[in-house]
Amino acid sequence: GAEVELTWAPAKDWNFEASLAHLKSSIDRLDISPLAVIPPNLRVGNALPFAPRWQGHLGVAYTAHVLSLRITPRVDASLQSQTFFDATNTPEIAQLGGYTVLNASVAIAPDAGPWRLTAGVNNATDKIYRIAGNSSLSTGSGYAEVAYARPREYFAMINYDF
Repeated sequence: GAEVELTWAPAKDWNFEASLAHLKSSIDRLDISPLAVIPPNLRVGNALPFAPRWQGHLGVAYTAHVLSLRITPRVDASLQSQTFFDATNTPEIAQLGGYTVLNASVAIAPDAGPWRLTAGVNNATDKIYRIAGNSSLSTGSGYAEVAYARPREYFAMINYDF
């Protein structure tokens, strides 16, 4: 795999960030005990669980100085390609398509002072995507379950440095 990160501050109050990661991973060998029960779809060549091939991030922030305050709006976008959640690459519980998540916030702080107020939104586009899964499709119970990421959520927080 490979990863590259970039931070660029072209002027005092601007900040740009970018990252890109590529990971090509797969099961290359199975060391299995003679008495082990092997899931039917566990194969050499399957993708490793929780190891997407591509991940990326873009972020931008600008700080405006207004009436002895620093006001900093920020926007971040994260992307991730297809992800499997088990070694057998069960499609019923996988995140088969890639997705992009958009977050945004605004922070307000005095030019000189210990506090900062931040408000924003995570998953601004209310994207529905899977973050985990578990299955037992090859057993008598035959179930599959998935966990989804949180929907759009708004937040506010106060920080005080002391």
